[in-house]
Parts: sequence; structure tokens; C-alpha cells
Amino acid sequence: MVYERLSFFCTVLVLTFCIMVGTGNARGVTVGIAFSMPPYVIRDNNTGLEVDIIRESFALAGMDAEFQYLPARRLSVALADGIVDCVASNVAFNISRETGLETFDSEVTLFYQNYAVSMESSGYAIRSIEDLKDKTVLGFSNAAKYLGPEYLAMITGNKKYTELSDQALQVRMLYSGRTQVVISDKRIFLYWRKMLLQMPIAEIIDLNQGIQFFKIFPPAPRHLSFRDNELRDAFDKGLHILRKSGVYKAITQRYTGVERE
Repeated sequence: MVYERLSFFCTVLVLTFCIMVGTGNARGVTVGIAFSMPPYVIRDNNTGLEVDIIRESFALAGMDAEFQYLPARRLSVALADGIVDCVASNVAFNISRETGLETFDSEVTLFYQNYAVSMESSGYAIRSIEDLKDKTVLGFSNAAKYLGPEYLAMITGNKKYTELSDQALQVRMLYSGRTQVVISDKRIFLYWRKMLLQMPIAEIIDLNQGIQFFKIFPPAPRHLSFRDNELRDAFDKGLHILRKSGVYKAITQRYTGVERE
């Protein structure tokens, strides 16, 4: 394990040095990112699958990334106000429309995979978004903006639909019977279930009950949206090097304790 970590960081350092020789001193860049998306974003130790990919891509472009952890609804405001240089978001979320600015999008950094999650005991067979229209559904924050027109039509006619930014609470509400369906990325859902199993709440709620994951959504690509196209281009170059070097794969493997599929 120690050897793997040393090898990982040595690879990053060598590649970063090669780029910085031609670019001079590292430039600071501020990245806005939602603050509650483990294992993709783990605010407490400034790491996570998505955070690490972004940080190392900037490093390979000769830049030091500083992360501003914000509520999802504040990201576009922070970009518009110039508080951050770029924001990490779902590709389907139109940052330009939200901010009124011309923004420049990076290449895809990674994919989320959202599911409709229900208890096995419910007996549900959810084969489409349409099947959610008569159920109590708890989505994640801004799901209505991310998951497409069919999803938006479903929630418009469903008075039992709500959204919640605290995805640990999503898990609790499903297992305690306070909602019938949760909309969540599978890695995120299983991460919080694993965390809750280690907490006193596990003595109150049976977190070992069977659950079902229904893959009714397409993969959700993520990217960065920038105020400056040259900064975007630099990031994309760093991301390309990260992928080609094998470091991208190494980062991903560090977070495979919670399976997405």
C-alpha cells in the first residue's frame, strides 16, 4: 500500500515538473464544488474521487487548485460573482443559463450513475421514470435540473416529490419507511449506508434490509465550467495527460471500495 501511494505521487510529481518547466510558477485556481458528495467529494479531508481528478489535472497544467465547498444551489452564483474560477457540475446543468455569462466547459471528468432505489419489501418493479409518478420520491438537490425533461414532467405531476441535499438523510428516510423511492448515484448511496452502519442510528433502523437499484437513468457525465477559455484549455490538457499516464486509473482504484455498478 505504501509503495503504491509513493508510486502514485511520484508519477504525479514527475509529470507536473515536466509541465511546470515550460509554464513557470504554479498559478492558483479556485474551484467551486458541492460540499456533500462522498465518495466523490469528501470535504473533511479535502479529497474524494472527483476532487482528486480535478486537483491532479490542474497540477499537471502547472496550477494549484483550491476548492470552495458550497451548497449545490450556490455554485452558479459563486461563478457569476467571480468568487471561483470554475465550478464542477453535471453536464446537463446549464451554467450559462443560470449565470447569464458565457462559460467554457471542460471535457468530461467522470461519470455518475443515478438509480431509483427502493426497498425489496416494496415489491416495486421500476422500469421507467413514468413508474415513479404515483410514488413518494426523494431526489437529490437539483435533480429536477439534471435528470432531463421526462423526469421534470414526472415531478411536475407528483405532489409527493421532494429534494434533499443531505444524502445520508436520504438513506435513513428510505430504510425507515419515510419515503418509497430515493434517487441517488449508487456509489453515493452505498457510501452513506456504510457510514450509517457505524453510527448509533444502526441500532434504531435496520440498515441490513434488502434494497433494489433500478437503472432507469443514463450515465451522468461531469465536467468543469469556466469563466475563461484559456484556463479551460489548460485544464483539459492536464486531464488528458492524467488519463494517458495511468494516474487517472490509479485515482479511480483508490475509491473502488464502494462499487458504482
